[in-house]
Amino acid sequence: MADEVKMGVEAESDRIAKASELDSVPCLLWDVDGTLVDTTELISASLGHVYQKYYGRTLPDAERRALIGTPLSKQVRVFGPLEDFGIAEADILGDFIAYYEVHRERERILHDVIAILIEGKRRGLPTGLVTSKNREELANTLPRLGIADYVDFAVTADDIPHPKPAPDGILLALDYFAIPADRRPNAFYIGDTVHDMHAASAAGVRGVGVTWGAALPESLAATNPYAVCTTPEALHALLFPGS
Repeated sequence: MADEVKMGVEAESDRIAKASELDSVPCLLWDVDGTLVDTTELISASLGHVYQKYYGRTLPDAERRALIGTPLSKQVRVFGPLEDFGIAEADILGDFIAYYEVHRERERILHDVIAILIEGKRRGLPTGLVTSKNREELANTLPRLGIADYVDFAVTADDIPHPKPAPDGILLALDYFAIPADRRPNAFYIGDTVHDMHAASAAGVRGVGVTWGAALPESLAATNPYAVCTTPEALHALLFPGS
């Protein structure tokens, strides 16, 4: 395992060295949970709460973490269709969000990463969010991040027929920014889960995995992303080489 992580770090350095040769970047697209704000423990705890309440059982923390990056509507169906258990979707989703918000002080805003998003926008790059949060979840969290003035467009799980790991959200953002087909491969999508990296690959953009979220570094590296960044400083160097 250590060797796999080391390989990922070495690949990261190689990618950064090549970044100065890249064509101009048409836009920066960002995941939210685990990328801009550390919510991994809180999401896992919130899932554990609703699983125990509605199903009388739960999953190990590692299995709950693996669900992060997919929509809540999918996460709550991990044991099967809700109707098989007599569960109303509005009830279980509402209880998840209520538990999360009661414990929202456990969110940890990643200010160094937020600063990179803001810098990208100030450099003139169209900036978007592509998240598996639903609209209500994003509306709750976004004001706490302080980035509303720096985000041009946001895609939630409610806005597309097929959320991550499908590419629909990224493609919708590229369409919104009117990025031509020949420049789309130069766009970046930054996220912390394998679902993010699969979505980026399917959309034909540069997926950048960050290791401070839900997925293990070797899991991100196994998806063959454009780069894996282990620190915000490495991410900054990748996105803004020479600065």
